Amino acid sequence: MDLRQIFLKIFDKKAFQKARVSEYGAGHPFFNLFNTEIPKSLQTIVNAFQSKPTGVAQALYRNSNAYSFVGSIGKGKLADIFWFCILDRKITDDPQKGVYIVYLVSHNGESIYLSLIQAINGAIGTEPECEEAIRKLKAARGGLIEKIENRLSLAPENYAEGFTKGAIDLSISNEKTFFTAKAYQEAALYSKKYSCDCVPSEEELRKDLWKMIKIYGNYRASLTNVTQQ
Repeated sequence: MDLRQIFLKIFDKKAFQKARVSEYGAGHPFFNLFNTEIPKSLQTIVNAFQSKPTGVAQALYRNSNAYSFVGSIGKGKLADIFWFCILDRKITDDPQKGVYIVYLVSHNGESIYLSLIQAINGAIGTEPECEEAIRKLKAARGGLIEKIENRLSLAPENYAEGFTKGAIDLSISNEKTFFTAKAYQEAALYSKKYSCDCVPSEEELRKDLWKMIKIYGNYRASLTNVTQQ
């Protein structure tokens, strides 16, 4: 399954509406799609890049086990935001830690964001704990973007072209219960939004993912002080 096919499955309005109201569990219409099918497809797509990378991203393609691929519609209960992500094992092996690439599906199912984000583990708890976690995500965002920008300024291409920096909009209400969704919005560092009424070609989707991996590679380099181009 290619990226465009994944998007079209999620953007199917009837299927998504059913997914939003169905009971969480192995029988949920999106359970297998997000937990199994999409991670396997992502792994195939990213591994196919291995013969192409140059520059900073080359270091990321050490072997087929360089990344972990995970998807979720919730844990124990249905999540407000469905997602699937790519984790560089040298940075994190857990979506609750570090920085990673993720595709975030808006609450209404009308858009998907490709983002580089901070983990939001602190935004799961009591209301005060969540609010404090969101405050910390906002406070850390600028410094992380600056660190990545400093690395990107040394790169041979403008890998961040076409991506926005900072908070995103996952189409949630202002209800206080959407803490996790609000945290995802504030955790975003670099993002690109795709709308259900205008799904790009597979070529464009893969190019965007490739560029995001380049940005991720520069973030990794900023942590390790590895000299890369």
